[in-house]
Amino acid sequence: MKTIKALSVWGLILIGSLFFIGLLGISGADPTAAIGVTWGLGIPILFGFAQAIGSKGQIVIQEETTFKTDPVTPDVKKVHFISEGLKSSRNLIDSNTIQGSREASKPTLGNKDVAGDIKLELQAYMALLLKAAFGSVATTGVGPYVHTFKIGASLISLLIEKGFTDIAQYFKYNGCKVNKLGLSITAEGFQEVGLDFIGAKETVGSTPFDATPTDLGKQSFNGFLIGTIEEGGSAIANVTGIDGLSLENNLDGSVYVIGGAGERNSLPEGKVKVSGTLKAMFENLTLYNKAINSTESSLKVIYKFGDGLGSAGNESLELFIPELIYSPNAPVISGPQGIYVELPFTAYYENSATATTMQAILKNTQATI
Repeated sequence: MKTIKALSVWGLILIGSLFFIGLLGISGADPTAAIGVTWGLGIPILFGFAQAIGSKGQIVIQEETTFKTDPVTPDVKKVHFISEGLKSSRNLIDSNTIQGSREASKPTLGNKDVAGDIKLELQAYMALLLKAAFGSVATTGVGPYVHTFKIGASLISLLIEKGFTDIAQYFKYNGCKVNKLGLSITAEGFQEVGLDFIGAKETVGSTPFDATPTDLGKQSFNGFLIGTIEEGGSAIANVTGIDGLSLENNLDGSVYVIGGAGERNSLPEGKVKVSGTLKAMFENLTLYNKAINSTESSLKVIYKFGDGLGSAGNESLELFIPELIYSPNAPVISGPQGIYVELPFTAYYENSATATTMQAILKNTQATI
């Protein structure tokens, strides 16, 4: 019965469209317009629109030459990601006008706020994202290549586009800078990275900025690939993890100007902050005494496939914090299990040879970032 009713509705739509075509023909208008009416009315009634599916989503990125301006030549790189929350939003500003009744006055739109995060696994081919987080990179080698990232005087901005490829809808964000990079270093499993972005503007369309993105592949590091952890320049074997390792750029997202259409005019960088918490088995007072005495220390973590020299299948990533101090945090007895000491730390640059608060060295086959 439902099928018969649906077919009857479809038949009425076809008859109406034929009548509409006749009217358009008499008037001299384009009869093909009725086809669009038939499609627009009939397909949703009989079948419904297709819903976008997250597994078919796509994120691509490209460095901008000029803040919040499309690069002249599209050359985007595909990002293998877990989830994303990047979007544009605008608040509504209420009117305080008194108009002789208790009825509300029409509100107006506020400034545009482009912001959100992208979560992904720590990967051997995420160099452009690392450059966006650190600000500075130097590449050496003739293949494989060594990319050394340090805290830069300024940050690059990215074009980020998320595509709902199954329904051909694309949301392009310009002027995106990394406000924070977060990473938890664990003994097992993929190492999840979170990148918090602030951007300038959103553009929505039905065609991608670049229809042929470059895919460098997915080569994800995991806890078993940590070849070395050094604390204070020496290998240490009792560390169970580094929680909440973060690099914060403290962007100023408040810069809106008159005549700027509600978009951010710039995103000035603030002072960098690098922090985290070292968790280790409580075996002696060595680490705790460093915290009590504000003794300067350092941390280095090296992930590597194979020999780690950078050829295909032998990629590596070194994360190095050359100067830090721990905050005293005594171990506690929370039950009959083994005891751990958890020491929050903050990094800084004073006189280290690397001349940076934090450094990353990525070795892979990627010639240019």
